[in-house]
Amino acid sequence: MISLSTAAHPAAAYTAHPLGPAVTLHHLSTDRFKTARLSLTLVQAADATASPLMTLLFGVLRRGSTHYPTLAAFNRRLDELYGTTLTIRNYLHGDRHVICFTAEMLEDAFLPAHDRERPLSTEVLSLLADLLLHPLTDETGRLRAGAVESERQSLVDSLRAIRNDPRVYAGDRFRCLMCPDEPYGLSIGGTEEQVAAITPDEVTAFWRHLLAETRCELFYVGRTSAADLAAAFRSSFTDFCPGRAPLPPTIPHPVPASPQWIEEEMPIGQGKLCLGWSSGLHHATLDGPADEAALLVANELLGVMQGSRLFRRVREERGLCYYCDSALDLTKGILWVACGIRPDRRAEAETAIRAEVEAIAQGQIEPSEVETAKLSLLNSYRQLPDSQGAMESHCLRALLNDTASDPSVMANAISSVTVADVARMMACFHLDTVYFLKGTAEQSEEEDEHD
Repeated sequence: MISLSTAAHPAAAYTAHPLGPAVTLHHLSTDRFKTARLSLTLVQAADATASPLMTLLFGVLRRGSTHYPTLAAFNRRLDELYGTTLTIRNYLHGDRHVICFTAEMLEDAFLPAHDRERPLSTEVLSLLADLLLHPLTDETGRLRAGAVESERQSLVDSLRAIRNDPRVYAGDRFRCLMCPDEPYGLSIGGTEEQVAAITPDEVTAFWRHLLAETRCELFYVGRTSAADLAAAFRSSFTDFCPGRAPLPPTIPHPVPASPQWIEEEMPIGQGKLCLGWSSGLHHATLDGPADEAALLVANELLGVMQGSRLFRRVREERGLCYYCDSALDLTKGILWVACGIRPDRRAEAETAIRAEVEAIAQGQIEPSEVETAKLSLLNSYRQLPDSQGAMESHCLRALLNDTASDPSVMANAISSVTVADVARMMACFHLDTVYFLKGTAEQSEEEDEHD
């Protein structure tokens, strides 16, 4: 049993319970909230063909099931369950494609007495089973052509809309250019041409394949016992028996022989500059939590916390960009910086950003910077018990990254990080890709103020 707790709040006890060869219940028992959170998470290997099908499929499934044939009927059922909400998240985690159905509901203890006989968690599991296992089909058992066509058009519209948000577009484009031959570099929605060519037969075949071979992680944060949840799951998901499915692998991005510089143009006012560094590191090559903690601290002081190097020196002191922040992906061993700049300041901004990364790698760091970064990170760990979503996300990341589930392990490692540790780990990173989305239109005051 693992405890997610702080000195100020009682613990949330975490236990894992296998429900089948490829299904595990991750149970976080806590009585701190008046609501419960239940997430059904499916994990597949990201794939140029399968990922667009997976994205499209879950749009189709939302459009109707045997018991709730329309979206209106489905929403009415959620209202009947005391305003239960259901969201679907679709994203990449390293080289894995993750789909997550998340329901948030009232705790049974706060329901009227006459509605406590059948727990809300049981009702929600039944609803999820209907959505996933019993979608509307035609007389041949194929997913409805009309639903596939409608969702196909919706997905194409979404892909086109990405270009309307240059910041998002630049980030996606940068990732694809930096990792062109890796699942991590894929667009999980595919291309417009791919989506337009998908047929109802293909979506149906993929749906059946998914039910037979997917890896399923069930997360629950609340008061219902693990035994009751396991019984409710087995009762509702009797037709869901995927075979043994280990987590698909994810591999570190290799360090290239030399960096690449890529420039594209778009009729926007503000340029978008992205710089990526690769290390070849992976959780399996790190020296446990100590190395991971040092990487987290390095990223925090570089471009995450409010007083980060990029914020103070590049944005505030030199005024080179409208925003500038960094991110770290430990699943791929990649560090990147994204910023919005005036197109004519591209070279100056790139030089300044690279200088900050190199300075940290050379140990040109004030001890106070490291201490501030450590306090910032530790505060986020202390806040874990305040959010059901944060607790679930922490456990899911630990599972997918094969790292310690107990946050106190990482918190203790962070507390021990030194200036030398930060410099040592930052020195592992080498410039990989520089991508510039050059704005060719005059920038408006509104765009400047927005960023």
